[in-house]
Amino acid sequence: MLVLLLILAAGIYFTWVTGGFQLFHFPLWMRKTLGTCFRKNEADQEGAMSPWQALCTSLAATIGTGNIVGVATALVAGGPGTIFWMWVSAFFGMMTAYAEKVLGHLYRKKKPDGGYLGGTMMTMERGLSSRPMGLIYAFLCLLVSFGMGNMTQANSIAQALQGTWNISPMATAPFLAFFIWFCCKGGGKRIGAITGVLVPVMSVFYMGGAVWILWHFRDQLGAAVQLILSDAFSLRAMTVGIARGVFSNEAGLGSSVIAHAQSTVKEPVEQGMWGILEVFLDTIVMCTVTGFVLLVSGVWNTGVDGADMTLAAFSSVFGVFGRSILTISIFFFALSTLVGWSFFGLECVSYLCGEKGKGIYLAIFFGMTVVGCLGELTDIWRIADICNMLLAIPNLFCLFCLRKQVIALTDTYLGVKLRKKS
Repeated sequence: MLVLLLILAAGIYFTWVTGGFQLFHFPLWMRKTLGTCFRKNEADQEGAMSPWQALCTSLAATIGTGNIVGVATALVAGGPGTIFWMWVSAFFGMMTAYAEKVLGHLYRKKKPDGGYLGGTMMTMERGLSSRPMGLIYAFLCLLVSFGMGNMTQANSIAQALQGTWNISPMATAPFLAFFIWFCCKGGGKRIGAITGVLVPVMSVFYMGGAVWILWHFRDQLGAAVQLILSDAFSLRAMTVGIARGVFSNEAGLGSSVIAHAQSTVKEPVEQGMWGILEVFLDTIVMCTVTGFVLLVSGVWNTGVDGADMTLAAFSSVFGVFGRSILTISIFFFALSTLVGWSFFGLECVSYLCGEKGKGIYLAIFFGMTVVGCLGELTDIWRIADICNMLLAIPNLFCLFCLRKQVIALTDTYLGVKLRKKS
């Protein structure tokens, strides 16, 4: 709980010192992020990613089964009011993510292939002049890539495919290993290209089904909003909601900085805006839609939990096809997380021991994928949560020490923009 409060405090602090940047400069960061997607915007460096590809690679790791299953478990544990506190944590988390990405862009290092070696570990090494802290962070991130980023996702895919279409985990495991190998073989450039297609397609597919459910139960939307607000002001709702919001978008953990550091964006503040958009899409949009689906369909208090609750909501509108829609969604959400975290892990290995360690890492990663498909992972989520907490502590310390750089860069950028308008 203390770590969660520290993460929330970091977001509140950066919101305050930047004058509510995520709110009062909403048109600016939307124009500099989604606005650029409507014009040609390709990576102009070999080995680097376009801003859109960097965002999708980051979202691939953060948008996962938690957006489908995690919201359901949050409603069971904390009630409808948890959604309100997910909004609160996401609102302030936007600025934590912003600060992380600004610093990650500022302290990244060019690689011989034209890409960048970046992430919170590089921020610690170059910004704090502490390579030992960077090594510790990279090692912890490596552990998370095996647990939360791999085994739990592979297990979700295997169980979903077996439960819906009776596909054996023995068949799922080699397919996943081969797909990840194919993605990683092409390096960050190929991963960026794949996630740049995979993330929007899977999101539109899931959101299409969810929005149809909301339209079907549109007369219940007002009651759902009232239920969220009336149930919000309890300690249980606050605790669970903040926790789910933080670990949904990973703002405060620093892991997604690795993907954002690959972007061809030249201005650190503008890259920070992509971090704001990431939290907005993950929690404000995706988790909110899932939460409303569970509330308006009336399944949130029927005694079921997790994937079964979300399945009940989809089945209430789509009937027998509801399971197939949800299984396909879980498959692609978990698959994208596997791809995103494989890239994070490769970059951490590159930082720890250079390019020579990547082959060994991939061999272990593939093995963990197989174990995840075939094993019972009742304790893996608990271990992953502990590793997440351990990631947050050095990351928050780094943000605190380098907070003045974030403030100065933001003030300078906004000053330049204001002078150009005047």
